[in-house]
Amino acid sequence: MMSKAIFGSRPADFSNVDKVFENSFAGALKVCEDEFNGQSVEYYNPWTKNNKLSMIKGKFIEKASIDSQTGGAGTAGTALVPVYVDSNIVDRTIKETPLRNILPRRAIKGLTYDYIPLTSKGGAVWAAENAAVADQVDVYDRVSVAVKFLYAKGRISGPAIAGMRGFIDPSQLDLTVKSTSIMEAEEDAIINGDASTYPEEPNGLIVSITTNTTNMSGTQPTIAQIRAEFATAYSNNGNINLVVTDKVTHNYVKGLLLDIQRNVENPSMATLGFGIPGAFEIDQAMFITDKFMPTTGSGKRMLFLDTRYIFMGVLLDMTYEEKASENDSYVYMLKEYLTPVITHQAACTQMYGIL
Repeated sequence: MMSKAIFGSRPADFSNVDKVFENSFAGALKVCEDEFNGQSVEYYNPWTKNNKLSMIKGKFIEKASIDSQTGGAGTAGTALVPVYVDSNIVDRTIKETPLRNILPRRAIKGLTYDYIPLTSKGGAVWAAENAAVADQVDVYDRVSVAVKFLYAKGRISGPAIAGMRGFIDPSQLDLTVKSTSIMEAEEDAIINGDASTYPEEPNGLIVSITTNTTNMSGTQPTIAQIRAEFATAYSNNGNINLVVTDKVTHNYVKGLLLDIQRNVENPSMATLGFGIPGAFEIDQAMFITDKFMPTTGSGKRMLFLDTRYIFMGVLLDMTYEEKASENDSYVYMLKEYLTPVITHQAACTQMYGIL
C-alpha cells in the first residue's frame, strides 16, 4: 500500500519548493513512515500537482523486503530461488563409430557364417589340335565364423519414473544410452575383438589380418612405406580403399602430404558413398581415424583394408525385449547376434608398432 503525504503550508514562491523538499525530505519521510506504520510513502506536491519522489530516488538507502538471500539456504540455492536443471544430457563419453557405419550388414542364417572361398584355379592350357587335355582342378575350401551375442540390459525403478515425470523420461534416456553402448561395443569388436582371449567376442581386424603385417619397430611411416602396403595387398588380389588409424598417426601422415602438396582435399562423395570430415586420400584410398584404434606408446597401428571382403554378418539386428520383473522396476534388454567377417584377409595389410 502506498500513502500520499503533503508537507508544509502553501508557499508564496513556487520556484524553490522542490529544492526545499529535497533538502528536508529525509526527516519528513522518517516521520511519515512512523505515522503510517512503515508503509511506503509517495510525496505529492499539491501546488505543482507533481509526484517528486522520482526526483530524489537514490538519495536514500533502501533495504529490499525480498532479495536473493531471503529465507536462508535451502537444499540447493536459497529458499525462495529454485534451481533450474537443463534436461538435456551432456554426453562426455560419446565416440564415433565410422566402421560400423561404413561396413555393410548382411543377413545370415544359423549360428555360424559358413562360406566357400576359391583358393586357386587350375587354369587353362594351350594345346595342339586334337591333343589330349588334362583336367584343370580348381581348389575350394570351407570356412566357418561363429556368430557372437551382444547384450545391454536396463532397469528403471518405479519411483524414478514417477519422480522424473515432467522433467525427463528415464526410460527413453536409459534406452538411448544402452543403444549407443551397443554400437560402440560393435565398433570396438570390429577393430580389437579377440576370441582367443575373450571367447564371447568375435575376432576383429587386428587379429584377423595375419598374412601381410609390417612391424614398424617404434618408427613412423613414410609415404613410400604406405605405398608399399598398397603394393603388397595388390599382389594378393587386394585393392586398398580404406585405411584406419589413430588420430596421432593420421595427423602425421597428413603432415607428410603437406610437405609435397599445398592442399589435402577431403575424399569425394563417390569414394565410399559419403565423405567423412578430416579424411584425406592417397592413391584413391580414404584415410580415417577411429577412437577405438590403439594409441599407446609404440603400439599404434594402421589397417589397410579392401572393403569388398569385409562385412557384418547379422543373424539378429538390434532388438528390444521386455523382461519380467519381480520388484517395482521396469526391465528390458537390447540384444544382437552378429559377427564381423573378413573373407579374404590376405587382400588387406596392417602396420603395427608405430611410434
